Amino acid sequence: MNFFGHTVLAVRRGGDPSFVLGAMLPDFATMIRARPPRPEHTGIGSGMQFHWRTDEVFHRSAAFLALTHQAVAWLSARGVRSGSALAAAHIGVEVLLDAALSGDAPAQQAYRAALEAAAPDELGRYVGWASDEERMRFEGLRARLLARGAVTGDIAPETVAERLRSALADRPRLALDDAAVLAVGDWARVARAGVSACAAPLVHELAAQLL
Repeated sequence: MNFFGHTVLAVRRGGDPSFVLGAMLPDFATMIRARPPRPEHTGIGSGMQFHWRTDEVFHRSAAFLALTHQAVAWLSARGVRSGSALAAAHIGVEVLLDAALSGDAPAQQAYRAALEAAAPDELGRYVGWASDEERMRFEGLRARLLARGAVTGDIAPETVAERLRSALADRPRLALDDAAVLAVGDWARVARAGVSACAAPLVHELAAQLL
């Protein structure tokens, strides 16, 4: 599950910005090529633990397994090598799921509030990154996400493909070449409806298991 999906579920446990921020932080760490930070705030730490519990349940859910299996089969049939197809299917389903959940207004509000509260002179000072460089990379990511605004439900297939290209670029065995990027864009276009249909029932299922 990607960071906004984690927000959707975290809001169902309360909308405290520290908890919501913690629920997103492991994904943010991946996005800035860092290890998860050391939490120095109880709410942030609880949110990070909730993130990992959520991923454990999500990754074994029937809906996620079915969607990724379909994506791998679709991409493999179009010549995408196996490692790249597996990685693109996993991340791509999560990106499309975020888009499908974008209509959740309380989650959108909590997402922005958590990003704003993560400023260096607020909750940001309790996020224990391993180095000043990582702290600066996180602050750059936070600024970009705030500037981007609300998570959008109409993300273009080409944008999905480019995000996956960027996410996998520094992993040679998983990286997407130009042909694979085109295939991922085509997959995103045809898979969007199926992911959207699964989104609400999946969130309900996960929330029940995470009580």
